[in-house]
Parts: sequence; structure tokens; C-alpha cells
Amino acid sequence: MIRISDKSLCSGCSACVTACPKQCIVLRRDREGFDYPVANPDLCIGCGLCERICPVLHPADKVEPLAAYAARSKDDLLTASSGGVFPLLAEEFVSEGGTVCGAKLDESCDVVHCAVSEPDGLDVLRGSKYVQSDLYSIFEDVKAELEGGGIVLFSGTPCQVAGLKSYLGKDYEGLLTVDLACHGVPGPGLWTLYRKAVEEKYGDRLETVVFRDKTQSWRHYDIRYGFKNASIRVPASEDPYMALFFQDMTLRPSCYECRLRNGRSGSDITLADLWNVPEAAPGMNDDRGVSGVLVNTPKGQAWVARIASGLQMCEVGADLLKAQNGGFAESVLVPERRAEFFKGIHSTRDLYGWMKSFVVRKPMIVRLYRSVRSALSKFKRRLFK
Repeated sequence: MIRISDKSLCSGCSACVTACPKQCIVLRRDREGFDYPVANPDLCIGCGLCERICPVLHPADKVEPLAAYAARSKDDLLTASSGGVFPLLAEEFVSEGGTVCGAKLDESCDVVHCAVSEPDGLDVLRGSKYVQSDLYSIFEDVKAELEGGGIVLFSGTPCQVAGLKSYLGKDYEGLLTVDLACHGVPGPGLWTLYRKAVEEKYGDRLETVVFRDKTQSWRHYDIRYGFKNASIRVPASEDPYMALFFQDMTLRPSCYECRLRNGRSGSDITLADLWNVPEAAPGMNDDRGVSGVLVNTPKGQAWVARIASGLQMCEVGADLLKAQNGGFAESVLVPERRAEFFKGIHSTRDLYGWMKSFVVRKPMIVRLYRSVRSALSKFKRRLFK
């Protein structure tokens, strides 16, 4: 029977919950806002499947990519967080009669995984969502589709991809998995509290969120809140939720020493932001967004080839692609004040102010440097329009 005594050893992938033959495991949210599996001892039969299937307890060996590319869509970049590679893959899958599984914001602005099989439904999967998504029954849905002979594209964090593959227990020719260069995830509980704080601050009901609005800049993007009566854009570095995410304050405990990222999830393709565009792909250095694409398997290579005509792309070194992206780090330092931060999120009367008080402002010289870079980025965008 699974017992979580060390929270750094649970990624919340839900593989154990889905696989339990007696359905005696449920997810319960802790005080930090993360979900953890809890087993009912009265129903447990002691089969041990929950522990055997756990990808954190039994991580796969690291896989080196077969190829690495700088890539971006030739047609649609503005609505993509980075280079627009995933939307092209999704469109290709749906055109072949397949199903695409990924994260969306529901009507309450909660982040949940869903399955889409029609072209008109793919828009909800666009863009980054900086919250750990609720998977619900998506693993079971994927298995049912594959067992029925269908093809499925599953996109998620490395731990979610690893959890799916552990649950399935075997490789399916019809499954393509795509993970993200992920340095960690904030919990859904904190996001729920913060949404309410934002509504109180602006005095309006929140209806939509775009975590990475790159209208002004890809490198220096905004978070955009869509309220019932207004739309407000805030620089991501100045928004407490995003700023603390950047500072690693709000990450799940397992994220600080993640056993599943950087080639260990078993994914066919890994997508990332290619932040060092000037060195890796200078011809695309116009601040409109570029994806780094790591092809990990022959299956992944075949699907990238299928969408290549819609991409501007060039091959790059894998090490160069990873160089400035924290999602490939082997570990992340735990902030000194993390425990203090989470201890106060439920007792404070001003969550927005509480979170803002933990944001560490960069030195003046760094802020000046970023301001200059932001101005240059905006100039480039206007120049290349």
C-alpha cells in the first residue's frame, strides 16, 4: 500500500490512482495546494501495484536525443507561447483521425487535461499553463483509444508522460508522447487562492487567463487576465504568482530533485523555449518565439518530418539548445523562505500582498539591462513585421 512519507518522492502523476485494481487510492490536497495519493487500508489487497508502477520510485534511464532543432511555425506564432510546433503536431494528428490530449483552462480557470478529436477544439490546448493540471481519467481514456486501434498524441510535463507510460505498461505504435522542458510546477491549490486574490484586487470576475502573452515581447512576456468587464496585462516579472514561480518558491517538492525530466520521461519529443536564439539560430532572432525540439525516438522523428513543411527549422546541437533553459537542470535549489511562504498562505488576509512580499527584486543594474533588452526586442518585432 502506497504511503507518502517523503513528498519529494511523489510527482502527483496519478498513475497509482488509475492503476489500482480496487480503486482504493484517491488524491488529497495538502496545505501547500498539491495533490497526493492516499490509500484506503480497508479496501487495499496488498498487491503492491501502486508502488511498482510509480515512475519516481522506478525512473527510466536517461535517453540522449537523436536530433535537435530550432523550429517555429511559418504561419501562426502570435497565439503560441514559443515557436508553435505543438499546434502543428496537434493539427496533423487530428487530420489523421487521431486524438490529442493536453492541458486547458476550464470555465473556472482551473487547469485540466482533456482529449480533443476535432480541429475546432484544438485552440484550448494552445499556450503554457503554469499550474499542475488535473488529469482526471485521461490515462484510462488514452488506453481505451489505443486499445481500440486509434492514435493518440499525449502532451504533458515529464512526470505526466512518465506516469502515462508506466500505467500503460507497454509501448503502443499509435501513441506519440510530447513532454516539455519543465523546471517545476506550482500547485492547483495555490492557483485557486491566487485567482480569488486577483479578483479581489481588480474587483471583477476572472474569466480567462493567458499566462504568456507575447504581444509585446516573447522574451519579456506578460500574463493577461481576462475579466468580465476588462482585460489587464501585467509583465510576468511583476506579477507575484509568476515572479515566485520564476524564483522556484512555489514548486512541488518533487520538482527540486526531479527524477523524470531531461531525457528520463520516455517521451518521443521534448519541446522547449530556445532562449539562446542568437547563438543557436541567429536567422530567427526577431523576438517572435522559437522552439527547441529534441527528437528522442524514431517515432518522434517521423512525426516531426511530417510537419516539417510548415516549419522554419534548422538542426542545432542538443547542448546548445539546452544551455539557457532551466527545464533541463538536474536539480533546483529550494528557496530558504519556502516553508515560511506556504505557512502563511492560508492565514493572511491579503494573499496578493503576502506573495508580493516574497518576491526578490533584481539589482538595479539587472533591471536596467532587462529594460534595454525589452526595448530592443520590441524594436526588432516592429522591424520584422
